[in-house]
Amino acid sequence: MNLQRLLAVIIAVLVCTGSLYAVQKPDDREALAGLTSAKVIFDVRVPDLDKLNFNLNLFKETYEGMVAQGVKPQMIIVFRGPGVRLLTNTALDDEAKDLIRDLKKLGVRFEACALAMRVFKADPEKLFPEVKLVANVINSLIGYQNKGYAMITIN
Repeated sequence: MNLQRLLAVIIAVLVCTGSLYAVQKPDDREALAGLTSAKVIFDVRVPDLDKLNFNLNLFKETYEGMVAQGVKPQMIIVFRGPGVRLLTNTALDDEAKDLIRDLKKLGVRFEACALAMRVFKADPEKLFPEVKLVANVINSLIGYQNKGYAMITIN
């Protein structure tokens, strides 16, 4: 009789332990519940191409994830700081160019700060064509936040 109880306890412990360590599936439903669209502006200040490519992939995955969950994203990606030097045809690699083009086709807007380009000596004449030059990205951040865009800073 004691052996049966011991076996029952061992089985119960094993069953419970297995469920405690089960991998959760990713789920954004709670955050996106009730939304049919979402407006976001990414304030990008990455200084190197590897980080830029990582974040461009992240933006694309975010866009696709929202669409898959029935939410239409309205995305704007603005660049300021020394990373604006990366936005020229000569500085961008093929991966970054393709990601920017793909996102642009989805309706994502790209802006580069002319003020930052001047300060960090980046030539606006060589700006990648899918990126729009604006006078001051801080004005964009102010304007779009006042229009209901959530701001996310990427460093």
